[in-house]
Amino acid sequence: PCRTNNMSLHLPRNVYEAVAEHLRSVGRRAHRHWETNQAHEDSLTGALFSQLTTHRTRRISGDHGKWLWRIKAYKFGSGGRGSQEKMIGADGILEIEIWHHGSGTIDQKSLLIQAKKQWSGRDTRLVKQINSIEHIAPGSSAAFDYGPDGYSAVKGKHVLTAEGYRNDLADRQIEPLGDFLADQFLACTAGVKGLYYDPRRKLLHPPVQLTGPSAVEFIVPERLRIEIEEMSE
Repeated sequence: PCRTNNMSLHLPRNVYEAVAEHLRSVGRRAHRHWETNQAHEDSLTGALFSQLTTHRTRRISGDHGKWLWRIKAYKFGSGGRGSQEKMIGADGILEIEIWHHGSGTIDQKSLLIQAKKQWSGRDTRLVKQINSIEHIAPGSSAAFDYGPDGYSAVKGKHVLTAEGYRNDLADRQIEPLGDFLADQFLACTAGVKGLYYDPRRKLLHPPVQLTGPSAVEFIVPERLRIEIEEMSE
């Protein structure tokens, strides 16, 4: 399923398809919770992440052995309004970790998201937010647009190219949220390998190969983690 060199997930097709179908299915109906959470973007993000959780571990068997996968959501303390004003941050972080017991390796990557409600016209604040994230780790951001008729997503680089103008985005750059999660994030074309967030210290650690600081003070209130595990023989 990985179509770029951004990150090789080494997932069997049946495992990828099982996780992808879950993401697409939940993404298609996530807007049903718009009405009860529309007051705040963080409430919409929290509700979305909660819907995406699997609540139990799923098992898959096939020609490539036995695999386990689960999706968990976490809420972190913000540290208070005063501390938030002094830090840059994102509305949420998506993470995926894949444990390969046979080789003893772990594949991991993350994507930072900024949430918008019914984005229209030009949003200069979104441009500033995305630019701050991309400055730390290029390719690590995306914007989620929430609305009563459906949720969508677009890569951060496209937001910057359009200078925040929603109408200047090409149709192919804006995807239904479930398709974006399955085809862009899970399939390796969105997100950055080695990007890690420490919620206790509120530090964002860029990939070690990037120049710049080894950690940046950062606020992320919501985390969604996809965990996939190859069972040992």
